[in-house]
Amino acid sequence: MSGSLIIPGDSLPIDSRDSEIKTTIGPGIYKNPQTQSIIPTNAGVINVQQNKAKTTQLVYVESNSKRYIPQTNDFVIGIVTGVVGEAYKVLLQDFSTAVLLSMMAFPNATKKNRPNLKIGQAVYARVSQAIPEIETELECIDPTTGKEGGFGLLDESGYIFTVNLNFARELLFNPNSIFLEKLASRCKFEIAIGINGKVWIKCGEGIKLEKETSEEEGKTPRENTRDLKSTLAAARYLTKCQKISVESLDQVLDEAFKNV
Repeated sequence: MSGSLIIPGDSLPIDSRDSEIKTTIGPGIYKNPQTQSIIPTNAGVINVQQNKAKTTQLVYVESNSKRYIPQTNDFVIGIVTGVVGEAYKVLLQDFSTAVLLSMMAFPNATKKNRPNLKIGQAVYARVSQAIPEIETELECIDPTTGKEGGFGLLDESGYIFTVNLNFARELLFNPNSIFLEKLASRCKFEIAIGINGKVWIKCGEGIKLEKETSEEEGKTPRENTRDLKSTLAAARYLTKCQKISVESLDQVLDEAFKNV
């Protein structure tokens, strides 16, 4: 069933009305509220994943769309562009409509104790509400623990670059992906991946300004330069990984870190 090419309007290779199997739809799939039938809305490769007991199944279309459409529970990286009332306006993709991030959507936030974000800063957040008729909302809280959970303001010494939406999902969700494993064999790094196609990465001290690093104790300019080059090299490597085969990974990794 999985792996077949499908276009909008095609019949899916499943029976969504089978009462014995609970069907969950993902990206590229639409459910008719009247007939309860499901149809593909995007062109791409159909994927059907069933559990071992075959009581539940996940159906989605894997496609390389250039436009990101927010979905609930998506992990995204956004840039703060302004303030509206008690919320920040956050841009998830160039030339797209800004979404809202409430000032109270942070762990332990109150009216007296809430983060003061500045225009141009980047945040790692979760889409908490994505309804077409109203504005999309974000939050920087892990819904399972109520704590930060890795969400929040991203360090400005990290480097943000853009990748294809398909590749971003590959890095974030595919447990068999070896791109990050290969990178870890060359350098230590911190990374945040947004399904909206933005990636934040930092090796060591990242790309801190020379004035900032000179004030730190025990950090020589040479060490900081190495961290800066490693961060940029890691970004080059991941960018090139979008268009190469697995057999070429070692060669691309060596080329990216050639002068580091």
